[in-house]
Amino acid sequence: MIARSRGFTLLELLVALAVFAVLATLAYGSLGRLLEARDTLAARAEALGRLQRVQALLARDCGALVQRPVRDELGDPEPALRRAPDGSLELTHGAFANPLDQPRAQVQRVRWQVRDGVLYRDAWPVLDRVPGSRPHAQRMLDGVRRFTVGIEVGTGGDSGAGTDSRAVSVQLDAPPFGAVEWLFLVPEDA
Repeated sequence: MIARSRGFTLLELLVALAVFAVLATLAYGSLGRLLEARDTLAARAEALGRLQRVQALLARDCGALVQRPVRDELGDPEPALRRAPDGSLELTHGAFANPLDQPRAQVQRVRWQVRDGVLYRDAWPVLDRVPGSRPHAQRMLDGVRRFTVGIEVGTGGDSGAGTDSRAVSVQLDAPPFGAVEWLFLVPEDA
């Protein structure tokens, strides 16, 4: 007697297709959620990178403050560190790298200011400006709801002699992280 080979019945094929369809639907939904989570994480990481860049540049600018007053476009003196009436922060810093040893100053005047919800870092090519001097504007952070600057002066020291210390406080509110507050110490000799 010859053995008959037996195949799948139609019912068995339909059950197998139904199980495969359910598994494929679950896998597709999970893949969709995974891709959405990846995109959200990438957007948050990019926003955190921008916020960290702002913090690092502010820390560098404040930490390299030099006691070099400047003159504005009208020839009026401005201190090395000031909170402008519009709420912006202006300072003269010495962290102006010159790797090509070009003939220019080693210090730079910068302003941190919010215009139309965007935080800008403006840097002037000269310290003492003349009429028509324009800064190079660097767009730092979008969607800024609040940018508040304060100059803190405190008394401290181990000996009790009352050594003055200064710091710049910055409160920033921008999505997606909300309000942050930083305190940047400035050099004692500045």
